[in-house]
Amino acid sequence: MYKPYFYQELSNRLESRVEIATDTNFIVGFITRVTPELVVIDVTDGYDTGSDQYVFIDAINYVRFP
Repeated sequence: MYKPYFYQELSNRLESRVEIATDTNFIVGFITRVTPELVVIDVTDGYDTGSDQYVFIDAINYVRFP
């Protein structure tokens, strides 16, 4: 029900710093691209700095903008 609004909000925050949690991952970085199904994050957590992480929107448990 809220998926279109969630996608739109993430699209409005391109290039924003973000923390995203899924069931198995915690991702910190910058939003580089948003599609109706995926969010692409440029990871900056210190381990995989500079790599892209692709996250399905349906897999996201929460998003935080620090």
